[in-house]
Amino acid sequence: MEGIEEMFRQAFERHSDELFRHAALRLSDRDRALEITQECFLRAWKYVGRGEEIREMRLFLFRTLRNLIIDEYRKTKSFSLDKMVEDEDGNTESSLLACDTDELEEALNRFEIARAVEAILALPDLYREVFTLRYIDDLTVSEIAPLIGESENVVSVRLHRGLKKLRAILEAKET
Repeated sequence: MEGIEEMFRQAFERHSDELFRHAALRLSDRDRALEITQECFLRAWKYVGRGEEIREMRLFLFRTLRNLIIDEYRKTKSFSLDKMVEDEDGNTESSLLACDTDELEEALNRFEIARAVEAILALPDLYREVFTLRYIDDLTVSEIAPLIGESENVVSVRLHRGLKKLRAILEAKET
């Protein structure tokens, strides 16, 4: 049992941040993303507790997280795309100079990040999922395919189309 606890401790240290980032980008609710990330580890723990074996921990956790996110979509059905980049008053720009240094360069970097997150959140979920798995969570196409139950070709096509849509969203915002 001690070996299993150590395996989960290491898995949590290695993967909890990237799982949380993925959930936060998919759900647009940081608190709910944290809860679902914790639930993901609890489900994995229960799975092992039933005597099942996890061969590839990272992929197992991502698949579990994906299923929890799908369940969450089914429950809520509505979410705000702007929620992640807005402050409590609903203002995006007011938080740009809110850091301790108040340097313009850092504020611009935060603005670009907020703009990118907003554009990613505007992608249809079909593309947003593979986009975040590939470019944010750094999974390979061959790792994503079994995770979402599609072929590698389908994943590649979704990535390509998602990038085109993302580029179009960003260009539309510039004009």
